[in-house]
Amino acid sequence: MKSKRTFFPVTTLIIGIILGSILMFLLDVRLGQISTDQAGDKVKELYELATGTDVEIISILKESGMYKVILRTTDIFGNSQILEIFVTQDGKILNQNSLEIDEFVSRLNRQKEFIECLSESGLKVYGVSNSTATQLQMIQVLGGRFLGDIYIDCVGQNLQSCLDAGITTVPSTLYKGQIYEGVRTLDWFENTTSCVYERE
Repeated sequence: MKSKRTFFPVTTLIIGIILGSILMFLLDVRLGQISTDQAGDKVKELYELATGTDVEIISILKESGMYKVILRTTDIFGNSQILEIFVTQDGKILNQNSLEIDEFVSRLNRQKEFIECLSESGLKVYGVSNSTATQLQMIQVLGGRFLGDIYIDCVGQNLQSCLDAGITTVPSTLYKGQIYEGVRTLDWFENTTSCVYERE
């Protein structure tokens, strides 16, 4: 009789340990995950920072162990675009071109600060958005983001203001009354304006 009484508490203890271990495992797996809303917020923040425009989240779905975020944004030339972005469930990695979110946000902030400094210095870059040379200047050298009021697209209603400023070749940079024709390097922008692009 004594062995039956000992058996029941021992069995209950073993079952409790097993269930507790399973519960702890499930909690450990879930603790590192973010919600679908948090994934959408991270993507929205990143793309608003990257484009300098409002971003609309169209949908967020769980797919293949990741969050699939469909969003509407505007590129640097004002064209609306729909993007499909995947985010890991821990919210640390975004996959459109496989980039690490915190590192990318840091780079975008450095680009934004540099462009803001150029803007405050009065620098203007004139171009035509479908010109390869302009795209090289704006995207490869200046990052293509946060161009704000430093970039003037010399087409349509802006054409006359470009001509009035003396712009005859694109891209051209106007700084302190001097026009510099052609694509300029990042070092040129730094040396000419004293604005510094913080490298990692």
